[in-house]
Amino acid sequence: MYIDSHAHFDLTLEDSGITESMLLENAREHGISGAVQIAIDIGSSRWSLDFAGRHAGKGILFSAGIHPSSPAGEGELRELEKFALDAASGDAAKLLFGIGECGLDFYRMRQSRETQERSFRFQISLASRLGLPLIVHSRDAMDETLAILHEARAASGIMHCFPGDRNAAKKVLDLGFYLSFAGNVTYRTATVLHDSASYVPLDRLLVETDAPFLAPVPVRGKKNRPHYIVHTYRYLAELRGEPLDRIARAVHDNFMEIAKHEVKKIQV
Repeated sequence: MYIDSHAHFDLTLEDSGITESMLLENAREHGISGAVQIAIDIGSSRWSLDFAGRHAGKGILFSAGIHPSSPAGEGELRELEKFALDAASGDAAKLLFGIGECGLDFYRMRQSRETQERSFRFQISLASRLGLPLIVHSRDAMDETLAILHEARAASGIMHCFPGDRNAAKKVLDLGFYLSFAGNVTYRTATVLHDSASYVPLDRLLVETDAPFLAPVPVRGKKNRPHYIVHTYRYLAELRGEPLDRIARAVHDNFMEIAKHEVKKIQV
């Protein structure tokens, strides 16, 4: 019974060697009972809703959001707002997990800092208005990300693919957020992440693939798939010295707790 709290099925399916049915069947066979299809722009938000709608019986939920590397002018932000408000008030409400992924990425800088910060603040406000968790991306921008989250009084959410040290982990936890670890926590040289993953309380821990990125050991170097998440769960259990089933149960419970809205009616 595993949860993948953050995956990009649409990007994974760009590989011509795999189909939706293959992805979902592999996930089922490996004990994955729920996953969130994460959006990165308006187009993928629409695709995500459609994908979740077609596979809701398989525990698939979706997000609506604009990644910090995606265009986020006034038009895109207003379009996202309309899409999210419509989804949250309609039949899709029970499938809408949260807003994002949004945040700051000063590593690639595909959008200006001003654009990223405006988009981030807008989506924090949108998540608060809708009572939805915020799904945060932060790369080479932890201090700035934390400052905006604090200033904007973000209510709840997830720091996805957590990139920071123990000190940063404490600050994120102090904001009331959950920390989600991806396959890169299994890398031998990721000692900072090892320490952070050991430090995070069990009741604030989530696990993700970020598929098709960051495949865990022992499949590192391959395009990531949701069913590879079992390797990350096993690694975290060994790292923390806790039984695998305890980790899996805690992540499941955390996942259900963070979604304090219609999503709780879906059994995953």
